[in-house]
Amino acid sequence: MAHEPGSSRFCQRCGSHVGTLAQCPRCRAHQGFPEQPTASYATGPEPDRLRRRPPAWRRAPVLISLAVAILAFVVTWWVVTANPSRPIQNTGAGQGVAPSSPRTAPGTGPETAAETDPGTSGGAASATPTSTSTPAPTGRSSGRAARQQAEAIEELLASSSDARSSLPDALASATRCDRDAVEDIRDITVSRRDQLATAQALGVSALKGGARLKDALVDALDASHDADAAFLAWAGRHVEEGCEAPVESDRDYRRGLDRSEAAQQAKTRFAAAWRPIAETYGLTVWKPDQI
Repeated sequence: MAHEPGSSRFCQRCGSHVGTLAQCPRCRAHQGFPEQPTASYATGPEPDRLRRRPPAWRRAPVLISLAVAILAFVVTWWVVTANPSRPIQNTGAGQGVAPSSPRTAPGTGPETAAETDPGTSGGAASATPTSTSTPAPTGRSSGRAARQQAEAIEELLASSSDARSSLPDALASATRCDRDAVEDIRDITVSRRDQLATAQALGVSALKGGARLKDALVDALDASHDADAAFLAWAGRHVEEGCEAPVESDRDYRRGLDRSEAAQQAKTRFAAAWRPIAETYGLTVWKPDQI
Protein backbone atom coordinates (compact mmCIF):
# COMPACT_ATOMS: atom_id res chain seq x y z
CA MET A 1 0.00 0.00 0.00
CA ALA A 2 1.44 3.34 -0.91
CA HIS A 3 1.89 5.94 1.73
CA GLU A 4 1.26 9.63 1.19
CA PRO A 5 4.44 11.65 1.27
CA GLY A 6 5.02 13.61 4.43
CA SER A 7 2.70 11.46 6.56
CA SER A 8 3.92 10.54 10.06
CA ARG A 9 0.96 8.61 11.49
CA PHE A 10 1.53 5.18 13.08
CA CYS A 11 -0.90 2.53 14.24
CA GLN A 12 -1.65 2.79 17.92
CA ARG A 13 -2.03 -1.01 18.23
CA CYS A 14 0.91 -2.51 16.36
CA GLY A 15 3.03 0.50 15.63
CA SER A 16 2.96 0.07 11.86
CA HIS A 17 3.14 3.14 9.67
CA VAL A 18 -0.37 4.00 8.48
CA GLY A 19 0.12 7.53 7.04
CA THR A 20 -3.25 8.88 6.05
CA LEU A 21 -4.99 5.48 5.94
CA ALA A 22 -8.14 5.03 7.97
CA GLN A 23 -7.26 1.31 8.77
CA CYS A 24 -3.92 -0.26 9.67
CA PRO A 25 -2.79 -2.55 6.80
CA ARG A 26 -1.18 -4.94 9.25
CA CYS A 27 -3.56 -5.40 12.17
CA ARG A 28 -6.64 -3.98 10.56
CA ALA A 29 -7.13 -1.58 13.48
CA HIS A 30 -9.36 1.38 12.75
CA GLN A 31 -7.36 4.62 12.85
CA GLY A 32 -10.07 7.30 12.45
CA PHE A 33 -9.93 10.30 10.14
CA PRO A 34 -6.92 12.48 10.43
CA GLU A 35 -7.38 15.89 11.98
CA GLN A 36 -7.79 18.67 9.49
CA PRO A 37 -5.13 21.30 9.68
CA THR A 38 -6.27 24.66 10.98
CA ALA A 39 -5.15 27.85 9.38
CA SER A 40 -3.27 30.27 11.52
CA TYR A 41 -4.19 33.92 11.49
CA ALA A 42 -0.50 34.64 11.40
CA THR A 43 -0.01 32.74 8.12
CA GLY A 44 -3.02 33.96 6.21
CA PRO A 45 -6.64 34.96 6.22
CA GLU A 46 -9.28 32.74 7.76
CA PRO A 47 -11.10 30.59 5.21
CA ASP A 48 -14.59 31.86 4.30
CA ARG A 49 -16.25 28.65 5.46
CA LEU A 50 -14.81 29.17 8.99
CA ARG A 51 -15.97 32.78 9.36
CA ARG A 52 -19.05 33.33 11.56
CA ARG A 53 -21.65 36.14 11.30
CA PRO A 54 -21.82 38.35 14.40
CA PRO A 55 -24.81 37.68 16.69
CA ALA A 56 -28.01 39.73 16.37
CA TRP A 57 -27.41 41.57 19.65
CA ARG A 58 -24.18 42.99 18.21
CA ARG A 59 -25.89 44.23 15.02
CA ALA A 60 -28.82 46.05 16.81
CA PRO A 61 -26.80 49.03 18.18
CA VAL A 62 -25.52 49.74 14.68
CA LEU A 63 -29.04 49.85 13.29
CA ILE A 64 -30.27 52.02 16.18
CA SER A 65 -27.42 54.50 15.70
CA LEU A 66 -28.18 54.71 12.01
CA ALA A 67 -31.90 55.34 12.70
CA VAL A 68 -31.09 58.08 15.26
CA ALA A 69 -28.77 59.80 12.80
CA ILE A 70 -31.45 59.77 10.09
CA LEU A 71 -34.06 61.12 12.51
CA ALA A 72 -31.76 63.96 13.62
CA PHE A 73 -31.12 64.90 10.00
CA VAL A 74 -34.85 64.98 9.22
CA VAL A 75 -35.64 67.14 12.27
CA THR A 76 -32.86 69.60 11.43
CA TRP A 77 -34.00 69.87 7.86
CA TRP A 78 -37.59 70.50 8.95
CA VAL A 79 -36.60 73.27 11.41
CA VAL A 80 -34.48 75.04 8.81
CA THR A 81 -37.09 74.87 6.05
CA ALA A 82 -40.03 75.70 8.33
CA ASN A 83 -38.57 79.10 9.33
CA PRO A 84 -36.18 80.14 6.57
CA SER A 85 -36.31 83.84 7.48
CA ARG A 86 -34.68 83.30 10.87
CA PRO A 87 -30.90 82.99 10.56
CA ILE A 88 -28.95 80.43 12.54
CA GLN A 89 -26.24 82.19 14.52
CA ASN A 90 -23.21 80.55 16.00
CA THR A 91 -21.94 81.58 19.39
CA GLY A 92 -18.44 81.34 20.67
CA ALA A 93 -16.24 82.76 23.35
CA GLY A 94 -17.04 86.43 23.83
CA GLN A 95 -19.76 86.33 21.13
CA GLY A 96 -23.47 86.60 21.84
CA VAL A 97 -26.64 86.27 19.83
CA ALA A 98 -28.34 89.56 19.04
CA PRO A 99 -32.10 89.26 19.66
CA SER A 100 -34.32 89.97 16.72
CA SER A 101 -36.61 92.98 17.01
CA PRO A 102 -40.35 92.21 17.29
CA ARG A 103 -42.52 92.93 14.29
CA THR A 104 -46.14 93.89 14.25
CA ALA A 105 -48.56 93.61 11.39
CA PRO A 106 -49.20 96.83 9.47
CA GLY A 107 -52.04 98.89 10.86
CA THR A 108 -52.36 96.92 14.13
CA GLY A 109 -50.59 99.29 16.48
CA PRO A 110 -47.42 101.25 17.19
CA GLU A 111 -44.14 99.81 16.04
CA THR A 112 -40.78 100.19 17.78
CA ALA A 113 -37.58 100.08 15.73
CA ALA A 114 -34.13 99.61 17.27
CA GLU A 115 -31.19 101.22 15.50
CA THR A 116 -27.53 100.89 16.35
CA ASP A 117 -25.67 104.15 16.98
CA PRO A 118 -22.26 103.86 15.27
CA GLY A 119 -20.86 106.67 17.42
CA THR A 120 -21.06 104.73 20.67
CA SER A 121 -18.14 102.58 21.73
CA GLY A 122 -20.24 99.59 22.72
CA GLY A 123 -22.52 99.70 19.68
CA ALA A 124 -25.60 99.92 21.92
CA ALA A 125 -28.96 100.07 20.19
CA SER A 126 -31.22 103.03 20.82
CA ALA A 127 -34.98 102.45 20.53
CA THR A 128 -36.98 105.02 18.63
CA PRO A 129 -40.69 104.48 19.33
CA THR A 130 -43.21 105.53 16.76
CA SER A 131 -46.91 105.81 17.50
CA THR A 132 -50.01 106.16 15.40
CA SER A 133 -53.02 108.21 16.43
CA THR A 134 -56.59 108.12 15.23
CA PRO A 135 -56.90 110.57 12.37
CA ALA A 136 -59.15 113.53 12.99
CA PRO A 137 -62.35 113.49 10.98
CA THR A 138 -62.18 115.48 7.80
CA GLY A 139 -64.44 118.44 7.13
CA ARG A 140 -66.59 116.39 4.79
CA SER A 141 -67.19 113.54 7.27
CA SER A 142 -67.79 115.99 10.13
CA GLY A 143 -70.33 117.90 8.04
CA ARG A 144 -72.09 114.66 7.09
CA ALA A 145 -72.41 113.64 10.76
CA ALA A 146 -73.75 117.07 11.72
CA ARG A 147 -76.37 116.92 8.98
CA GLN A 148 -77.51 113.48 10.08
CA GLN A 149 -77.88 114.64 13.69
CA ALA A 150 -79.79 117.74 12.62
CA GLU A 151 -82.14 115.67 10.46
CA ALA A 152 -82.83 113.35 13.43
CA ILE A 153 -83.86 116.38 15.51
CA GLU A 154 -86.03 117.64 12.63
CA GLU A 155 -87.90 114.32 12.55
CA LEU A 156 -88.52 114.49 16.30
CA LEU A 157 -89.79 118.08 16.05
CA ALA A 158 -92.30 117.09 13.37
CA SER A 159 -93.73 114.41 15.69
CA SER A 160 -93.85 116.87 18.57
CA SER A 161 -95.67 119.42 16.40
CA ASP A 162 -98.42 116.91 15.58
CA ALA A 163 -99.01 116.20 19.26
CA ARG A 164 -98.96 119.93 20.09
CA SER A 165 -101.55 120.81 17.46
CA SER A 166 -103.95 118.05 18.60
CA LEU A 167 -104.01 119.04 22.28
CA PRO A 168 -106.22 122.19 22.20
CA ASP A 169 -109.06 120.45 20.38
CA ALA A 170 -108.89 117.46 22.73
CA LEU A 171 -109.08 119.75 25.81
CA ALA A 172 -112.06 121.64 24.37
CA SER A 173 -113.88 118.37 23.66
CA ALA A 174 -113.23 117.13 27.20
CA THR A 175 -114.66 120.36 28.58
CA ARG A 176 -117.88 119.60 26.66
CA CYS A 177 -117.93 116.17 28.32
CA ASP A 178 -116.89 114.21 25.23
CA ARG A 179 -115.67 110.79 26.35
CA ASP A 180 -113.64 110.27 23.17
CA ALA A 181 -111.55 113.30 24.11
CA VAL A 182 -110.15 111.42 27.09
CA GLU A 183 -108.68 108.79 24.78
CA ASP A 184 -107.29 111.50 22.53
CA ILE A 185 -105.50 113.14 25.46
CA ARG A 186 -104.23 109.71 26.52
CA ASP A 187 -102.71 109.13 23.06
CA ILE A 188 -101.06 112.56 23.12
CA THR A 189 -99.57 111.82 26.54
CA VAL A 190 -98.08 108.50 25.32
CA SER A 191 -96.61 110.25 22.28
CA ARG A 192 -94.99 112.89 24.48
CA ARG A 193 -93.46 110.17 26.62
CA ASP A 194 -91.91 108.48 23.59
CA GLN A 195 -90.67 111.82 22.22
CA LEU A 196 -88.98 112.58 25.54
CA ALA A 197 -87.15 109.24 25.47
CA THR A 198 -86.02 109.89 21.88
CA ALA A 199 -84.73 113.37 22.79
CA GLN A 200 -82.73 111.99 25.69
CA ALA A 201 -80.96 109.54 23.33
CA LEU A 202 -80.13 112.09 20.59
CA GLY A 203 -76.56 112.46 19.41
CA VAL A 204 -75.50 116.10 19.04
CA SER A 205 -71.69 115.93 19.28
CA ALA A 206 -71.18 117.14 15.69
CA LEU A 207 -73.52 120.15 16.00
CA LYS A 208 -72.31 123.54 17.13
CA GLY A 209 -73.85 124.21 20.53
CA GLY A 210 -75.38 120.72 20.42
CA ALA A 211 -75.32 120.15 24.19
CA ARG A 212 -77.24 123.38 24.92
CA LEU A 213 -79.69 122.59 22.14
CA LYS A 214 -80.39 119.10 23.48
CA ASP A 215 -80.86 120.28 27.06
CA ALA A 216 -83.49 122.83 25.99
CA LEU A 217 -85.36 120.24 23.91
CA VAL A 218 -85.35 117.65 26.72
CA ASP A 219 -86.64 120.27 29.20
CA ALA A 220 -89.40 121.28 26.82
CA LEU A 221 -90.62 117.74 26.14
CA ASP A 222 -90.37 116.76 29.80
CA ALA A 223 -92.58 119.69 30.84
CA SER A 224 -94.99 118.98 27.96
CA HIS A 225 -95.33 115.35 29.06
CA ASP A 226 -96.08 116.44 32.64
CA ALA A 227 -98.70 118.91 31.38
CA ASP A 228 -100.41 116.30 29.19
CA ALA A 229 -100.47 113.81 32.07
CA ALA A 230 -102.09 116.43 34.33
CA PHE A 231 -104.70 117.28 31.66
CA LEU A 232 -105.43 113.54 31.26
CA ALA A 233 -106.09 113.17 34.98
CA TRP A 234 -108.45 116.15 34.92
CA ALA A 235 -110.32 115.02 31.80
CA GLY A 236 -110.95 111.51 33.11
CA ARG A 237 -112.32 112.72 36.40
CA HIS A 238 -114.26 115.57 34.81
CA VAL A 239 -116.13 113.26 32.41
CA GLU A 240 -116.80 110.61 35.06
CA GLU A 241 -118.38 113.23 37.36
CA GLY A 242 -120.74 114.47 34.67
CA CYS A 243 -118.73 117.59 33.80
CA GLU A 244 -120.39 119.62 36.60
CA ALA A 245 -117.23 120.76 38.46
CA PRO A 246 -115.62 124.03 37.33
CA VAL A 247 -112.63 123.52 35.06
CA GLU A 248 -110.40 126.47 36.02
CA SER A 249 -110.35 125.59 39.72
CA ASP A 250 -109.42 121.89 39.24
CA ARG A 251 -106.00 121.10 40.67
CA ASP A 252 -104.91 118.84 37.79
CA TYR A 253 -106.07 121.29 35.16
CA ARG A 254 -104.15 124.14 36.84
CA ARG A 255 -101.04 121.95 37.12
CA GLY A 256 -101.33 121.24 33.40
CA LEU A 257 -101.36 124.97 32.71
CA ASP A 258 -98.31 125.56 34.92
CA ARG A 259 -96.26 122.80 33.24
CA SER A 260 -97.35 124.08 29.83
CA GLU A 261 -95.88 127.48 30.72
CA ALA A 262 -92.58 125.85 31.75
CA ALA A 263 -92.56 123.90 28.50
CA GLN A 264 -93.14 127.11 26.51
CA GLN A 265 -90.10 128.75 28.11
CA ALA A 266 -87.87 125.76 27.29
CA LYS A 267 -89.24 125.70 23.73
CA THR A 268 -88.32 129.37 23.33
CA ARG A 269 -84.72 128.64 24.31
CA PHE A 270 -84.59 125.66 21.97
CA ALA A 271 -86.03 127.60 19.02
CA ALA A 272 -83.34 130.28 19.38
CA ALA A 273 -80.56 127.65 19.32
CA TRP A 274 -82.19 125.66 16.53
CA ARG A 275 -82.62 128.54 14.01
CA PRO A 276 -78.95 128.78 12.82
CA ILE A 277 -78.72 124.99 12.51
CA ALA A 278 -81.94 124.77 10.51
CA GLU A 279 -80.80 127.57 8.19
CA THR A 280 -77.42 125.88 7.69
CA TYR A 281 -78.89 122.55 6.58
CA GLY A 282 -82.10 123.82 4.97
CA LEU A 283 -84.47 122.46 7.63
CA THR A 284 -87.67 123.82 9.18
CA VAL A 285 -87.31 126.82 11.48
CA TRP A 286 -89.74 125.74 14.16
CA LYS A 287 -91.45 128.30 16.41
CA PRO A 288 -91.96 127.70 20.15
CA ASP A 289 -95.76 127.28 19.85
CA GLN A 290 -95.28 124.63 17.13
CA ILE A 291 -93.15 122.21 19.18
